[in-house]
Amino acid sequence: MSKKNLEEEVFEKFFVTNTKTYGIGVYAKKDIKKGEEIWVLTGQRIGEIDCDAMIARGELNNDDPLQISHDEYYILDDISHAFNHSCDPNSALRGESTLFAIRDIKKGEEIVYDYSTTVDPKNFTFTTMSNCLCGSQNCRKSLGNVLSIPKHVLDIYIKEGAIQDYILNELKNNK
Repeated sequence: MSKKNLEEEVFEKFFVTNTKTYGIGVYAKKDIKKGEEIWVLTGQRIGEIDCDAMIARGELNNDDPLQISHDEYYILDDISHAFNHSCDPNSALRGESTLFAIRDIKKGEEIVYDYSTTVDPKNFTFTTMSNCLCGSQNCRKSLGNVLSIPKHVLDIYIKEGAIQDYILNELKNNK
């Protein structure tokens, strides 16, 4: 799907448009209540070796693929890829890749989630952190794996069910 067509896509709960500051983003078309499902992120499923090779060749940025298990990723489809990161998110992933509201989201607000919540603590792709430019008041200034999230914030994500199943299992195994 071309950028022009993507910007014209409108869905029941959100629309995709230019953020005017950092490319494409996803915005609430209507108020979304806490706990409400927003979207299921999908794409081409690939293994860790293929993902690492694509990053090494410059075909993907290290924060582009969505990790869905210890050694599997999605190369996200255009819509799923349009959801941006924030260190102060209003949505999160649960299950494998279901995006849901972790607080009420107002009509017109950008829908964002914390990319670090999706990265396995053993993931070597994120051993060097990426710079974060989310601009939120709580910005951590860098993106890393799930263990790069401050413990008090990670504890809230876990309590709210705002962590993918495989990450929860990895955290239990990592203790």
